[in-house]
Amino acid sequence: MTFEKQFHETATDRPFPLEGVRILDFSHVLSGPHCTMLLGDLGAEVIKVERPAVGDENRRMRQFQGRSEKDQDYFYPMNRNKKSIVLNLKDPEDLARAITLSKSADVVVENFTPGAMKKLGLDYKSLSRENPSLIYCSISGYGQTGPYRNRKAYDSIIQAVAGVMSITGESDGPPLRSGLMFADLSGAMYGFSSILVSLYAREKTGKGNYIDLSMADALLSLYSTNAAEYLAIGKVPSRAGSENPGRSPTGSYQCKDDRFVQIMGGSNALWPNFCTALGKPELIDDPRFSSNDLRIENRKTLRKILSPLFRQKPALEWVDRLSEVGLPIAPINSLADAMDDPHFKFRQMELPLEHPHSGRIRTINNPFRFSSYETWRSSPPPLLGEHDDDY
Repeated sequence: MTFEKQFHETATDRPFPLEGVRILDFSHVLSGPHCTMLLGDLGAEVIKVERPAVGDENRRMRQFQGRSEKDQDYFYPMNRNKKSIVLNLKDPEDLARAITLSKSADVVVENFTPGAMKKLGLDYKSLSRENPSLIYCSISGYGQTGPYRNRKAYDSIIQAVAGVMSITGESDGPPLRSGLMFADLSGAMYGFSSILVSLYAREKTGKGNYIDLSMADALLSLYSTNAAEYLAIGKVPSRAGSENPGRSPTGSYQCKDDRFVQIMGGSNALWPNFCTALGKPELIDDPRFSSNDLRIENRKTLRKILSPLFRQKPALEWVDRLSEVGLPIAPINSLADAMDDPHFKFRQMELPLEHPHSGRIRTINNPFRFSSYETWRSSPPPLLGEHDDDY
């Protein structure tokens, strides 16, 4: 039984929580479009403003093998549930059209270089004169103020400057970029939540709001417990690979079928069950490993003992066996494995859509599950300028 069948009650006359909210979206590439896609998923009307002929840069990214020129595969994952109009913002008539649209918008989102929208007269100060309840979100690499505001910013650059690469990778290896676009996506998530907060506040005050969202700030704020030791005693966090520096045993282990599992076995309460399930009860009272602190101190020795044990069984067998005794463990899935995982299938984390050019396309669903609202729409990513006649 899916969440919708079990919990959905539709206790409102609006099927989606953001039904009736209009978003004027000037953003492109990743951070802004992902933010506005989530708003669209939850019912907002998202009007995506694109450049003539070329549109969003992701429409022009390289084609994958076997795909046609009409398949805009980089564009699809973050642009469902939107309407596309084409405006040349350097043309006075099109610029006037954009300004007119802003008067009926609840939210404007943009992620241009700081100052670009002001030159066009599309900045918050200009638009809010005619629309004082407007919520305006600017997402940029470093924010609208500060010494780095005009620097070019890509995801890996933000990961570097915010310190994330310094704690990513093996302890004896070089700093690594995270495989996910964490800088762009943290900007998108904080932009999304800032807009929701502003909409909520406007319900009480009637006033609009300007949001200056820096991807660098957003990523730095995610340090959380990774920063605890530094903030307390000044010790800088370092790379630890797949291990958790504060617990042992943790990390990834290769299994008989060459798949890896990730374990989190540092709890003193779980240690006896862990050893028993591994078939090594003698480790329970081994003086080198009898507490988490001792296991951290003797981490390398413990790993040498555990590694050949994990090689004795396939990954999923270890997952079942250790899960039964309460140990946090999971297979290290590829994206294909994750998309085919029965849990994510049950949670409906793949959202197939019918696209007029590409036919059936696969997208990854949002994580929202509400009892009183529908939690996703199923409108495919728009063609360039598909909705020009609607606005």
